[in-house]
Amino acid sequence: MQLDEAVRGRRSIRKYRAESVPDSVIDSLVDLARHAPSSMNGQPWSFTVVRDAELKRRLAEIKNQYCPAEKRDFRADFLIGAAAVIVISVDRAASHDRAVENGVLAAATLMLAAHASGLGTVYMSAYRDDEPAVAEAVRQLLGMPGDVLPISILPLGYPDEVPPAKAMRPLREVVFHERYGVR
Repeated sequence: MQLDEAVRGRRSIRKYRAESVPDSVIDSLVDLARHAPSSMNGQPWSFTVVRDAELKRRLAEIKNQYCPAEKRDFRADFLIGAAAVIVISVDRAASHDRAVENGVLAAATLMLAAHASGLGTVYMSAYRDDEPAVAEAVRQLLGMPGDVLPISILPLGYPDEVPPAKAMRPLREVVFHERYGVR
């Protein structure tokens, strides 16, 4: 699959077939994700692969517990049905004050690699600026040290749904030349 196909074809997947994803495939995805850009090449990432049903259930509970009111209709229970959940975290010191950016770049790279490999995922945050208890709960659950900040939670599996393409804003609405608002 070409990069443009991966970018245009990726969808947020929340339903997965009951089929295991081989460790070798997950290792390949993580290998690609670790090539994502990072601030000052700090490469601060770590990737915790969660397959245990109870841990996946508890991650879903954490996400549901700290879900903002406006997103309550989007429960995280589907995490339980994923073959694996990959929690991307970063070492704060190696992040050079760009922890969130570094983690999100690795997550985006992993998501595109997953789609190109025939797998589905959806982006979920493991932190909230206004609610630090989310990251703390994830950190405690997975035994992460205090200097490690969980950033992203990515369920992973073989898709059991095909969401339609999203309507995209026209390019002319989002591109400006030299100054904002100049088309």
